[in-house]
Amino acid sequence: MEIPKKTGGIRILGVPTVADRVAQMVAKIYFEPQVEPYFHPDSYGYRPGKSAADALAVTRQRCWKYDWVLEFDIKGLFDNIDHELLMKAVRKHTDSPWVILYIERWLKAPFQLLDGTVIERTKGTPQGGVISPILANLFLHYAFDV
Repeated sequence: MEIPKKTGGIRILGVPTVADRVAQMVAKIYFEPQVEPYFHPDSYGYRPGKSAADALAVTRQRCWKYDWVLEFDIKGLFDNIDHELLMKAVRKHTDSPWVILYIERWLKAPFQLLDGTVIERTKGTPQGGVISPILANLFLHYAFDV
């Protein structure tokens, strides 16, 4: 589904089937506790128990100590994650064959446009997928924090 952006252009939102949404939630519930402890404590995006308000509260405290702030807003992050690198990170944190199998399938699943055109996916995670935020955080963990 195409969603218009405020700045112009469109964002393609993946709308998983009900079965995929349920399966992704099961994988997320299993996988997230395995990777969450590795993430930087000052990473707030898409994290359980963390919010933008939490990030602002920490910023308010630290602005008295530091005269700089680092914010990431990565254009096209969900659209451009390298599948091989992401799967390498997934395998580092789980040896569960079903988690690896399903994450790889979701990443590579083609998407269908409204006109019926099917497009193969070679990179990125489907926006709108339940599992995508945790996968994006895992990728960012290795790309920036480590």
